[in-house]
Amino acid sequence: METIFLLRHGETAWNKQRRVMGRLEIPLNRKGISQANRIARLLPNLEIHAIYSSPLKRALDTAQILLEQNKIPMKIDPELTEVDFGRWEGYLFDDLVEDETYRRFLRSPQKSAMPGGETIGDVQKRGLKAIQRAAREIPKGRLLFVSHGDVIRAVLCHYLRLPLEEFRRFSVDNGSLSVLEVDGSWAEIKFINYVPDITRMGKEPCEGHKPTLRRRNRSNTD
Repeated sequence: METIFLLRHGETAWNKQRRVMGRLEIPLNRKGISQANRIARLLPNLEIHAIYSSPLKRALDTAQILLEQNKIPMKIDPELTEVDFGRWEGYLFDDLVEDETYRRFLRSPQKSAMPGGETIGDVQKRGLKAIQRAAREIPKGRLLFVSHGDVIRAVLCHYLRLPLEEFRRFSVDNGSLSVLEVDGSWAEIKFINYVPDITRMGKEPCEGHKPTLRRRNRSNTD
């Protein structure tokens, strides 16, 4: 049985703006660095055997903060990288509300690819591939994966046996931990979206299935 820790990278300025980062290299902001430090202080009690990180800077910087305070081997795994959002990169999520392609993606994320990008079904497959490969490398290990919100949601849907159409039913905040134990085909979720500062819970805007935020000026996204 493996214990899987899923850590979303710390906050960036674009997270705060609700802007699509995708594969663009956006660094952690001050709050994101603080979030990573809070998780780093928990690790001595978690007995982590190895860390696997997305190659994007915001994830690597989060992982590096963990390593500064803990001597744990780390590998970079491209399968953990952020969703390829294609031409949506750089746009505010608010600006996509009237985009029919975006609405179609929300209705059927498993089958509807982002323009020039991938489907959430693709994301789930590669996220699971990374976890399963790590579990073969370290059987019965306690493994921590530093990745991105939608990658983590997609992976959790698999283990919760939820259809991917429901992948936005739960929050995965910046700097949050989700933990599950996996034994063959069986998985038990220990918790989802743990953040050391519980006062943050419920303060983030809803990013649910039917966004209703009014569209902003297109010039803000160019």
